Amino acid sequence: MAEGRSLSRLLLEVAQKGIEEEKALVMRSLIGSRPPRCERRCSSCPHCEAIQVPVTTQSQNRRTRQFSAAILSIAYSRGDDISNYKPMSWKCKCGNMIFNP
Repeated sequence: MAEGRSLSRLLLEVAQKGIEEEKALVMRSLIGSRPPRCERRCSSCPHCEAIQVPVTTQSQNRRTRQFSAAILSIAYSRGDDISNYKPMSWKCKCGNMIFNP
């Protein structure tokens, strides 16, 4: 009978560990969905605020940069009727300066 109790306790511990791992996985999938904490990000003022800014891509070489800039300007000039996808990212704004969180 004692073996049955220890086995059920072991199964319970394994199940709880699985639940904790699942919660951690869910939390990882939510990264970026909430505003970051921006308090004292610039080290000089306590009232920094979280803002959303459009994501911009950076190209490796100059030729690609000119080409991609032209493509991006065309894509953004289309308006919302073709694509509603506008990737945004969180940044911290302190006065006139913008920082990565």
